[in-house]
Amino acid sequence: MSNSQVSDPPISLVLIHRAISRGLDVGRRYAESFSRDGYPDPATGAGLTLYLQTLAGILHQHHSAEDEIAFPFLRDKLPDLPFDDLIAEHEQMEEILGELVSILERLQGGAGEELVLNGAGTALSRLAEIWPGHIDAEETGISTGKLVSMVGPEALGSWLAEMGQHRPQGAPPDPVGIPFFLYNLSEGDRAIMAQQMPPAVVQELVPGPWKEYWAPMRPFLLD
Repeated sequence: MSNSQVSDPPISLVLIHRAISRGLDVGRRYAESFSRDGYPDPATGAGLTLYLQTLAGILHQHHSAEDEIAFPFLRDKLPDLPFDDLIAEHEQMEEILGELVSILERLQGGAGEELVLNGAGTALSRLAEIWPGHIDAEETGISTGKLVSMVGPEALGSWLAEMGQHRPQGAPPDPVGIPFFLYNLSEGDRAIMAQQMPPAVVQELVPGPWKEYWAPMRPFLLD
């Protein structure tokens, strides 16, 4: 990403995309590996199940926030953004996500789940085929500088905050969803993402009472 605030998309959008991109890559690789070789132990299998369920919920949450909040806000301000194409791709991915969620309901992290894992890996691969071009179109078309000049920094900040607070049905609970975002980012990106969140969440809840909920995913997250 360039240093120009005129052309750069909102950093929170970029970081969300990066976290989901890593999640798709990690989820696909481990689903394929464990479908071939089996789980090294039951705890790792249970952790992958939680990781994939959280990834599916995060991706659904992101699509919902864009469809219900972002795109209505942006449509008259950035008319060159291919909204209809982006919405159609959301619909494609949501259909795949529905299949993935059904598959994950049969995934428990135990022995003999090779076919279920293979199905999960296939669904994730299909999502990963659409995802890079989709986010490239969004990040190329959404300019922070242009939006600030049109609506002002306060309105832009309120819009981004509303996006961040969006929790549709099917979204993962915060004790797993927020750590998923943070720990699928590099250390530098994580520090920037943490600045977008209440300090008590990052400094107290995530490493404290929430840790028992997200700790099973630890083998698949970054340090």
